[in-house]
Amino acid sequence: MSLYQGRALREARPRRRGGRLRRVGAMLGAILAIWALAHVPWQGLRSRYAVVTDLRVVGGRYLDAGRVLAIAGLEGGEDLLALDLDRVRQRLLLHPRIASAEIRRRGLRGLTLEIEERVPVLLVEHGVPWEVDSAGVLLAPLGPGVAADVPLLSGPRFDELPAGTRLSTLAVGRGLAWMQALSARELELGARISELDVSEPSTTGLLLMSGTRVLCPAWPPGTRTLSALRVVLADLERRGTLAQEVDLRYERQVIVRPPEPIAPAGAHHS
Repeated sequence: MSLYQGRALREARPRRRGGRLRRVGAMLGAILAIWALAHVPWQGLRSRYAVVTDLRVVGGRYLDAGRVLAIAGLEGGEDLLALDLDRVRQRLLLHPRIASAEIRRRGLRGLTLEIEERVPVLLVEHGVPWEVDSAGVLLAPLGPGVAADVPLLSGPRFDELPAGTRLSTLAVGRGLAWMQALSARELELGARISELDVSEPSTTGLLLMSGTRVLCPAWPPGTRTLSALRVVLADLERRGTLAQEVDLRYERQVIVRPPEPIAPAGAHHS
């Protein structure tokens, strides 16, 4: 059998004329395009159109948008192409009051900064009251004389520690445990506490907004005991009676001590 495939029988296609001219024309067109692009005023166009014009802050609670943008080092007119979003995010995360941050591009010229702030749950002594969040992170006041409306942890002092320090002492742990227990949804007693005294190792004292002092074990008891405290306080309010002291240190007992009687004016002891 012949291996001849008959390729020689195919007619050779005639070469089209003008092929070289087309290639030369295409090359000239490419050169002209490069020359034109080289003379476009890119810097002027970039400074006019490739800039951030819309900055938004989401999630701010105590920090206003202007302060968040200042922390991030952003302002209107930033070079959109040169902007390092990872660096902007790191600037935000270095601030003690910001727990998390995300930066997203929005459209062609917008940025959204989404942050989660640390929420104060206690005040601690730091010369003036400073704040502590639920993770024990120390927070400087937002301004002179400004402090969150949360209970003061009485006992320890942290005057020398900088903002952002995570407080891991036993006293702070007790205070945070008490605030978590008192703020449970079924109790909602946290907002009624003015001061939380952990200066004694075996007893925690709660000073209520009403002035009543509650003596408790060092660490929070079970929900049943705290619910009993809630019932007793509600009953005292309903009767219009003020207690000087409520004692929770004994198992299954809530002892209420009324205020000491005030001696009449002019009375004297014989």
